[in-house]
Amino acid sequence: MRYLISFLLFLMLVNCKKKDNEKHLESEFKKAEIISSKIDSLKSEKEVQTFVNQLQYPFYEQKISDDSIRIYRKFEEFELKKISEFKRDCRFDEDTLTKKVADSLKIRKSFYKSDFDNNGLTDLLIIGDGHNCIAMAGCDDGESISCDFSVYSLMNFGNDSINPIDLNFITKSLSLVPKIIETKNGSYIELYKPIDYKIENGELKKLKRTIPIVYKYGTFIEQNENNNKYDIENIEFIAQGCVAGCPEFTISIDKNKNGIFNAINYNWFDKDFSHDLEPNDINGEYKTQISNRHFKEIYGIINYLDFPNLDNIYSSGATHSSSVTLKITYDNGKVKTIKDDGLIGTYGLKRVYEMFYELRFNQNWK
Repeated sequence: MRYLISFLLFLMLVNCKKKDNEKHLESEFKKAEIISSKIDSLKSEKEVQTFVNQLQYPFYEQKISDDSIRIYRKFEEFELKKISEFKRDCRFDEDTLTKKVADSLKIRKSFYKSDFDNNGLTDLLIIGDGHNCIAMAGCDDGESISCDFSVYSLMNFGNDSINPIDLNFITKSLSLVPKIIETKNGSYIELYKPIDYKIENGELKKLKRTIPIVYKYGTFIEQNENNNKYDIENIEFIAQGCVAGCPEFTISIDKNKNGIFNAINYNWFDKDFSHDLEPNDINGEYKTQISNRHFKEIYGIINYLDFPNLDNIYSSGATHSSSVTLKITYDNGKVKTIKDDGLIGTYGLKRVYEMFYELRFNQNWK
């Protein structure tokens, strides 16, 4: 009887703690008041199509001659498509499974709306074809079709400020199904992919094909509810070069915010996705105290990603892509090393890589 009473008291304690945690989460989140914007007025696919094609950013410039520069806007040729409308191979329908998943989830439109960052402004989720790759296999002579499959979240910051986030960055040849999940603590996106497998230690392993992503640290990253905290002592980021002239550098940051930047090759500020505009390359070793904001962001996101449980190696299989190494020393000398050939590891790792690339130019290096 004594043990039964003790066990019941234990269950009551656990239940109380769980309710306290739920109340704490609810008290932390406060839904922002709705601020009307252009996106709210878009009702039809035609209206959304026009809005997307007229987006001014991002763009890149190409030098045609000494006195002529061509500006290309990323979304000027973007075509909204329902998942059921994709045909990306002349021989067979490679998106058959994706279409079945979309139909089962009732994802039958080319655009959806939500406020993913809780700033009161409605964001726009779009599915479509960026027309940036061509498939010719099995097509009639001279015929070609687009092999692109794009999903973007157009983040709305008001005053016509739209930041597009690529939700299918790994490769445009893969298809997926995005589904918005609305909760009392805000909205997030679940990405559904057809079942896939990989070889691990000589055995066939089924890959997880549903990925919940949430807007944090300026982009969408994998949702993590574990909240494990690690004592990160040092982070070293190594960007290897490539045949096409990828930036080559190393940056290390210790727990006291001491930063060391070794610029080796092709380190220039590509402000507007510009090419052939005579960039200024920098070389040499530099040091600084990393700003408090950037230090907290980098250490914060790496902790949030529960990095010890990430894979050690990621690879896109491409032969001329960039590759990076992330080495994290933590908890009294433990070391986690992640090698990523193609920068395709995870949504969260992609943001970590971006932060280190940005660090080259947003700190006061000396």
